Amino acid sequence: MSWSPPAGLAAEALGYLKALIEFDTTNPPGNETAAARYLHDILEQEGLQPVLLEPSPGRGNVVARLEGEGRDRPLLLFSHLDVVAADASQWRSPPFQAHEADGFLYGRGTQDMKNMTAMSLAVLLALKRSGQRLNRDVIFAAVADEETGGEFGAAYLVKNHPELLRAEYALCEMGGFRLNIRGRDYVPVQVAEKGCAWCRAVFTGQPGHGSIPDSDSSIQRLARALRRLDRKGLPLQVTDPARDFIEMVAASQKLPVRVVLRALLNPLAGRLVSSRLDEEQARFFHAMLHSTAVPTMVKAGEKENVIPARAEVFFDGRVLPGQDWEAFSKDLARVLGPHASLELVRWMKPLTYPADTPLFDTIRRVVKQRLPEAEVVPYQLTAFTDAKHLDELGIITYGFSPQNNDPGEKLTRLIHGHNERIGVEAFGWGVEVLYETVASFCCAPQGAGAVDSLMGELLPAGEQQPEAEATAGEENGEQ
Repeated sequence: MSWSPPAGLAAEALGYLKALIEFDTTNPPGNETAAARYLHDILEQEGLQPVLLEPSPGRGNVVARLEGEGRDRPLLLFSHLDVVAADASQWRSPPFQAHEADGFLYGRGTQDMKNMTAMSLAVLLALKRSGQRLNRDVIFAAVADEETGGEFGAAYLVKNHPELLRAEYALCEMGGFRLNIRGRDYVPVQVAEKGCAWCRAVFTGQPGHGSIPDSDSSIQRLARALRRLDRKGLPLQVTDPARDFIEMVAASQKLPVRVVLRALLNPLAGRLVSSRLDEEQARFFHAMLHSTAVPTMVKAGEKENVIPARAEVFFDGRVLPGQDWEAFSKDLARVLGPHASLELVRWMKPLTYPADTPLFDTIRRVVKQRLPEAEVVPYQLTAFTDAKHLDELGIITYGFSPQNNDPGEKLTRLIHGHNERIGVEAFGWGVEVLYETVASFCCAPQGAGAVDSLMGELLPAGEQQPEAEATAGEENGEQ
């Protein structure tokens, strides 16, 4: 059955996205409440009963529910309202003013991830207006604080208001875009994500006067450790989601490319063959197949002419599924060398979800109807999302905020980058795909209610089988 999106859906969603960009929700400090209240008021005007929660002044979250018949557990449409900082001097237009030019909409959050907020809002309202019967509730949630870990957003809601979010599945960020590898198009859907190990390495040495060089000072030890890390990296580790992604992509490629991709899974050949890929794809595959530790902050010394006794470097560690902090820290310490003392600052576990579910099948079918030449493939995200917190409620979360982008466009450079933008047509396509996915997954087939009613009238009351008994009979082979 086809669930066609209503006319004007894309334009409506684009209007919401433009309005959301205008709210400066840079985190820190966040200040998401104004954006959350904007969404709350729209939802309320449409006859829903949204909840606005503010665990700390300015840190607003909004949740709304479109009720279904409860035959299946809910589907959650999840997004965050906060964004990272933007250096306005490096943008072609102010980052918190929606600016449309050359077929693109510019503004901080157009990719990460106010686009999904706007799409989810438009889809939820379109479903409500349609009056279609739903097998399950559809929940809309737009939250604060994802960019710094979720304390005032997803983590707060999961801990204090789990009943608002409890669902079977969730659709979130970082999937559903077009990716081109050697002339073939793919639409990756996130089914796994790395864990987060923010940590610091401390190096010590003898303090001294800056006029006399010391090759074994704390700073020199730190510098040598970083050079080793850059040269060696962390060990190759092939997870099931990464293997599945590479094997599915390789299967659709010509023989030479197929050989290169499968060689990436080999610890001896991986580094050599990665040079056959372009720089962006080499970085992508490397991060998918290795835990990583990227130095992001360095601190040492307090005076120009004093060699410090202590130097430290902060790492953004991203940990593959199957690894814990103990295993990751051993690998990192081995590369940094004997002078590094590692301290864990924050840990968030890696996640993996199955791709053989009815929702994933629905996503694949809807996308293939729109892009028959593209392969829909499960993939492992190298970053982390609020799925970390949703997982505490047992929610299977897929990264799927669809867009029909130019597959040659470097989306990873736009997310958190200068001049963040999204194609207007690419966004409109994504809104319609999201609507078709949600509608076909959640809506009851037309006529189902009439059939149920008719069966109720035909069967005498004593012959109507309770649902639990019927299920038990089916499990025992009674058809």
